[in-house]
Order: sequence, then C-alpha cells, then structure tokens
Amino acid sequence: MSDFSRPINAGYIGTTARHRNPAFLSTLVQELVKIPSPRVLVHGCSIGYEPLSLAEVWLEHGSGGITIEATDIEPSFLEQAPKAPASAAAHRLVRWLPPASCVTYTTAQVYDAVVCMNVLCYLSEEDQHQAIWKMASIADRYLCLTAGTPHVVKEGILEAGLMPLWRNWLPIYYGWHERLSWGYRKVWKLPRIPFLLPHWRYAGTSIFVRPDTKNKMSPNLRA
Repeated sequence: MSDFSRPINAGYIGTTARHRNPAFLSTLVQELVKIPSPRVLVHGCSIGYEPLSLAEVWLEHGSGGITIEATDIEPSFLEQAPKAPASAAAHRLVRWLPPASCVTYTTAQVYDAVVCMNVLCYLSEEDQHQAIWKMASIADRYLCLTAGTPHVVKEGILEAGLMPLWRNWLPIYYGWHERLSWGYRKVWKLPRIPFLLPHWRYAGTSIFVRPDTKNKMSPNLRA
C-alpha cells in the first residue's frame, strides 16, 4: 500500500490509498474485461486514489475502453481528486461527478459495476441498508462493497438478488491489511480467521455478482 492518506473535512473521513488492495483491483478487472466497454461507478472515492488505481490496473491488464465515474459526499475531497498522483492516461479514464451520498444517489444510468469500498462503516445500519439497495438498483452485473455490519450486508445482498463472487476472495480478504485484527471489536474490523466473521460469506467477500452473470460469463464462480 502506498500514498496512504486520511483527509478529514466537515466531519467526513476519507481514508484512502493508491492500490489499497491489489487482489481486489486485479480481480475486478478480470471480470470487467469480459464486458465490451464497461462502465463503473465509484462511490466514496475520497481524493481520487480508488478510481485512479482501478484505471491504472485497467491500463495494465484490461483491453479496450472503460468508463469510470467517481463521486464522494465531501466536495473538498473531489476538488483534490483531479490532482491525485497517477498517470495522465489513468486520469483520462476517470470522470469526476458532483458530490453525492451513496445513501441517496439517484441516476438513470446503469453501470456494469458499482464500487463502494470501506464506506458503509461510517453509516447507521438503516443507511447501510438503503445504500446497498440504491447501489444494487443501478449495478447491472457487479456490486463491490466492504466494511458493513455483517447481517445488514447479508440482508441487503440477498434482497438485491446478488451472490458472492468467490474468485480470489481469500487474497482479497487479507488484502484489507488495515482492517485485520485478532480482536473483532468493530464492524469494520476483519478477524484473522475469516470464518469467525458473522455471515462471512457476505461480509467477508468484496465482490457480488448477479446470478445471470454467473451463468453466462463466469465459470469460476461457485454457490
């Protein structure tokens, strides 16, 4: 993990880093390359490292065009994002949207993947549930999220008709280095042994997929 940053403004914490979880980024790109010209929305992008890291991995391992749009609830974070360290080519792949909350965001646009990493832990359980429902409603194939209350994540994912993507799930789990803990005391912490996490099949994975996508595109999935 490099270029770690923890901007704070107006009560919002934008903890972020470049290539924060390489296993997650590479796995998501492996899925997205199956889609012609995929569209991705990144919620809670902080000062831009998350979508720019995805863009950099796409440039290295992807093929063809990709559209990455990103937003955050805090305007000052988005003001810094266009200046975040990354190649000019990576910046060209990312479009910065106006400030928005993942709890209330509404759009007519449908995305192949919606990404919201390590954001749910800042929300109440009611808002987490609402955010999962909102994001799932515009995620045509993949929804990526972490750090939610385990039972809320499970309920939200099941209600949305999604299922965990098991490809590389263990490297992704251990890729969230700063969240690993021997003492599971906070919802955003991950126990060192995944199976000790309540509802680990949902709260312990990071990428969720629609069952029809599984049947058509991803033979490496299992129920």
